[in-house]
Amino acid sequence: MEEFLARLDSEFDEAEGWIRIVDADWYADDLRLNISISMHDGSPPEIWEVSCVGVVEESLSSVGEEKLTVLSESPLLIPYREIEVDLMFSENSCKPESLLGLLFSSCFEVFEKSEYLARFLNQKPTVNGIVASKFGTLGRFPKPLADKITEALASQPIRVNPIEVGPPKYWTGTEFIGYPSLSVFELGVSYVIGESFSAQRA
Repeated sequence: MEEFLARLDSEFDEAEGWIRIVDADWYADDLRLNISISMHDGSPPEIWEVSCVGVVEESLSSVGEEKLTVLSESPLLIPYREIEVDLMFSENSCKPESLLGLLFSSCFEVFEKSEYLARFLNQKPTVNGIVASKFGTLGRFPKPLADKITEALASQPIRVNPIEVGPPKYWTGTEFIGYPSLSVFELGVSYVIGESFSAQRA
Protein backbone atom coordinates (compact mmCIF):
# COMPACT_ATOMS: atom_id res chain seq x y z
CA MET A 1 0.00 0.00 0.00
CA GLU A 2 2.91 2.35 0.74
CA GLU A 3 4.17 2.08 -2.85
CA PHE A 4 0.68 2.81 -4.22
CA LEU A 5 0.23 5.87 -1.99
CA ALA A 6 3.75 7.11 -2.81
CA ARG A 7 2.97 6.89 -6.52
CA LEU A 8 -0.24 8.87 -6.06
CA ASP A 9 1.67 11.46 -4.05
CA SER A 10 4.30 11.93 -6.74
CA GLU A 11 2.26 11.54 -9.97
CA PHE A 12 -1.39 12.35 -9.21
CA ASP A 13 -2.58 15.82 -10.24
CA GLU A 14 -5.44 16.84 -7.92
CA ALA A 15 -6.52 19.57 -10.34
CA GLU A 16 -6.85 17.30 -13.38
CA GLY A 17 -6.86 13.70 -12.15
CA TRP A 18 -9.64 11.62 -10.61
CA ILE A 19 -10.09 8.43 -8.61
CA ARG A 20 -13.28 6.34 -8.70
CA ILE A 21 -14.44 3.06 -7.16
CA VAL A 22 -15.77 0.96 -10.05
CA ASP A 23 -16.35 -2.42 -8.36
CA ALA A 24 -16.54 -3.97 -4.89
CA ASP A 25 -16.64 -7.65 -3.89
CA TRP A 26 -17.03 -9.17 -0.42
CA TYR A 27 -15.21 -12.28 0.80
CA ALA A 28 -16.43 -12.96 4.38
CA ASP A 29 -15.08 -9.96 6.38
CA ASP A 30 -12.69 -8.93 3.58
CA LEU A 31 -13.48 -6.52 0.77
CA ARG A 32 -11.81 -6.04 -2.61
CA LEU A 33 -12.20 -2.72 -4.37
CA ASN A 34 -11.39 -2.05 -8.01
CA ILE A 35 -10.35 1.57 -8.36
CA SER A 36 -10.00 3.47 -11.62
CA ILE A 37 -7.39 6.23 -11.56
CA SER A 38 -6.54 8.92 -14.07
CA MET A 39 -3.31 10.56 -12.88
CA HIS A 40 -3.80 13.73 -14.92
CA ASP A 41 -5.79 15.14 -17.82
CA GLY A 42 -5.28 12.98 -20.88
CA SER A 43 -3.67 10.02 -19.11
CA PRO A 44 -5.37 6.63 -19.68
CA PRO A 45 -7.17 5.29 -16.59
CA GLU A 46 -5.40 2.60 -14.55
CA ILE A 47 -7.24 -0.09 -12.60
CA TRP A 48 -5.92 -0.93 -9.14
CA GLU A 49 -7.11 -3.64 -6.77
CA VAL A 50 -7.28 -2.62 -3.13
CA SER A 51 -7.67 -5.50 -0.66
CA CYS A 52 -9.29 -4.56 2.65
CA VAL A 53 -8.84 -7.18 5.38
CA GLY A 54 -10.96 -7.44 8.54
CA VAL A 55 -13.52 -4.82 7.53
CA VAL A 56 -15.81 -3.59 10.33
CA GLU A 57 -17.53 -0.73 8.49
CA GLU A 58 -17.76 0.72 4.99
CA SER A 59 -19.59 3.36 3.01
CA LEU A 60 -18.92 3.42 -0.73
CA SER A 61 -19.75 5.76 -3.58
CA SER A 62 -18.64 5.70 -7.21
CA VAL A 63 -18.34 9.50 -7.47
CA GLY A 64 -14.96 10.66 -8.83
CA GLU A 65 -12.70 12.08 -6.11
CA GLU A 66 -9.33 13.81 -5.89
CA LYS A 67 -7.87 12.49 -2.63
CA LEU A 68 -7.13 8.99 -1.32
CA THR A 69 -5.62 8.31 2.10
CA VAL A 70 -5.07 5.49 4.59
CA LEU A 71 -5.09 6.80 8.16
CA SER A 72 -4.42 5.22 11.53
CA GLU A 73 -5.90 8.27 13.28
CA SER A 74 -9.35 9.48 12.27
CA PRO A 75 -12.62 10.52 13.94
CA LEU A 76 -14.17 7.51 12.19
CA LEU A 77 -12.16 5.22 14.49
CA ILE A 78 -13.56 6.73 17.71
CA PRO A 79 -16.45 4.20 18.05
CA TYR A 80 -13.92 1.33 17.93
CA ARG A 81 -11.32 2.77 20.32
CA GLU A 82 -12.89 4.99 22.95
CA ILE A 83 -14.58 4.01 26.22
CA GLU A 84 -18.35 3.75 25.87
CA VAL A 85 -20.52 5.88 28.16
CA ASP A 86 -24.21 5.55 28.97
CA LEU A 87 -25.86 8.95 29.34
CA MET A 88 -28.75 8.77 31.78
CA PHE A 89 -31.01 11.82 32.12
CA SER A 90 -33.80 13.09 34.31
CA GLU A 91 -35.77 16.29 34.96
CA ASN A 92 -35.87 16.99 31.23
CA SER A 93 -37.70 20.23 30.43
CA CYS A 94 -35.91 20.89 27.12
CA LYS A 95 -37.96 21.38 23.99
CA PRO A 96 -37.48 18.11 22.03
CA GLU A 97 -36.40 19.89 18.84
CA SER A 98 -33.83 21.97 20.75
CA LEU A 99 -32.41 18.93 22.55
CA LEU A 100 -32.23 16.96 19.32
CA GLY A 101 -30.50 19.89 17.63
CA LEU A 102 -27.85 20.02 20.36
CA LEU A 103 -27.27 16.28 20.00
CA PHE A 104 -26.86 16.49 16.21
CA SER A 105 -24.56 19.49 16.59
CA SER A 106 -22.40 17.68 19.17
CA CYS A 107 -22.18 14.62 16.92
CA PHE A 108 -21.09 16.73 13.95
CA GLU A 109 -18.41 18.46 16.02
CA VAL A 110 -16.87 15.09 16.97
CA PHE A 111 -17.30 13.10 13.74
CA GLU A 112 -18.14 15.70 11.07
CA LYS A 113 -21.03 13.33 10.37
CA SER A 114 -24.28 14.23 12.14
CA GLU A 115 -25.97 11.07 10.80
CA TYR A 116 -23.79 9.03 13.18
CA LEU A 117 -26.09 10.06 16.04
CA ALA A 118 -28.57 7.32 15.15
CA ARG A 119 -25.88 4.71 15.93
CA PHE A 120 -25.63 5.76 19.57
CA LEU A 121 -29.01 7.23 20.48
CA ASN A 122 -31.59 5.15 22.36
CA GLN A 123 -34.56 5.14 19.93
CA LYS A 124 -34.77 6.96 16.62
CA PRO A 125 -33.44 10.55 16.36
CA THR A 126 -36.84 12.22 16.03
CA VAL A 127 -38.60 14.84 18.17
CA ASN A 128 -41.01 12.12 19.31
CA GLY A 129 -38.18 9.79 20.38
CA ILE A 130 -36.18 9.63 23.59
CA VAL A 131 -35.61 13.41 23.55
CA ALA A 132 -39.32 13.91 24.33
CA SER A 133 -39.06 11.85 27.54
CA LYS A 134 -38.68 13.34 31.01
CA PHE A 135 -36.11 10.72 32.04
CA GLY A 136 -34.38 7.63 30.68
CA THR A 137 -31.23 6.49 28.87
CA LEU A 138 -30.27 8.95 26.16
CA GLY A 139 -27.96 6.40 24.58
CA ARG A 140 -24.54 4.76 24.67
CA PHE A 141 -21.87 7.04 23.23
CA PRO A 142 -18.09 6.99 22.70
CA LYS A 143 -16.52 9.08 25.46
CA PRO A 144 -15.51 12.08 23.28
CA LEU A 145 -19.11 12.42 22.10
CA ALA A 146 -20.54 11.78 25.57
CA ASP A 147 -18.29 14.53 26.96
CA LYS A 148 -19.35 16.94 24.20
CA ILE A 149 -23.05 16.23 24.81
CA THR A 150 -22.66 16.59 28.59
CA GLU A 151 -20.93 19.95 28.06
CA ALA A 152 -23.61 21.14 25.62
CA LEU A 153 -26.43 20.21 28.02
CA ALA A 154 -24.82 21.67 31.15
CA SER A 155 -26.69 24.95 30.73
CA GLN A 156 -29.98 23.34 29.66
CA PRO A 157 -32.98 22.35 31.83
CA ILE A 158 -31.98 18.69 32.01
CA ARG A 159 -29.91 16.62 34.44
CA VAL A 160 -27.38 14.29 32.76
CA ASN A 161 -25.53 11.48 34.51
CA PRO A 162 -22.71 9.78 32.54
CA ILE A 163 -21.85 6.16 33.44
CA GLU A 164 -18.74 4.58 31.90
CA VAL A 165 -19.43 1.10 30.51
CA GLY A 166 -16.01 0.06 29.18
CA PRO A 167 -14.16 -0.34 25.89
CA PRO A 168 -16.21 -1.14 22.77
CA LYS A 169 -16.58 -4.84 21.93
CA TYR A 170 -18.13 -6.95 19.21
CA TRP A 171 -19.76 -10.39 19.15
CA THR A 172 -17.75 -13.15 17.45
CA GLY A 173 -20.56 -15.67 17.65
CA THR A 174 -19.24 -17.16 20.89
CA GLU A 175 -17.96 -14.18 22.92
CA PHE A 176 -17.57 -10.40 23.08
CA ILE A 177 -14.03 -9.22 22.38
CA GLY A 178 -12.28 -5.90 21.83
CA TYR A 179 -11.60 -4.59 18.35
CA PRO A 180 -8.16 -5.13 16.80
CA SER A 181 -5.97 -2.27 15.61
CA LEU A 182 -7.87 -0.54 12.79
CA SER A 183 -7.16 2.00 10.04
CA VAL A 184 -9.34 3.95 7.64
CA PHE A 185 -9.12 3.89 3.84
CA GLU A 186 -10.74 7.16 2.70
CA LEU A 187 -11.61 8.26 -0.81
CA GLY A 188 -13.65 11.46 -0.65
CA VAL A 189 -16.95 10.57 1.04
CA SER A 190 -16.24 6.84 0.69
CA TYR A 191 -14.42 4.99 3.44
CA VAL A 192 -13.54 1.50 4.64
CA ILE A 193 -12.52 0.74 8.23
CA GLY A 194 -10.47 -2.43 8.54
CA GLU A 195 -7.39 -4.15 9.92
CA SER A 196 -5.13 -3.76 6.88
CA PHE A 197 -5.07 -2.56 3.27
CA SER A 198 -2.94 -3.52 0.28
CA ALA A 199 -2.97 -2.47 -3.38
CA GLN A 200 -1.76 -3.87 -6.68
CA ARG A 201 -2.27 -2.87 -10.26
CA ALA A 202 -4.78 -5.08 -12.08
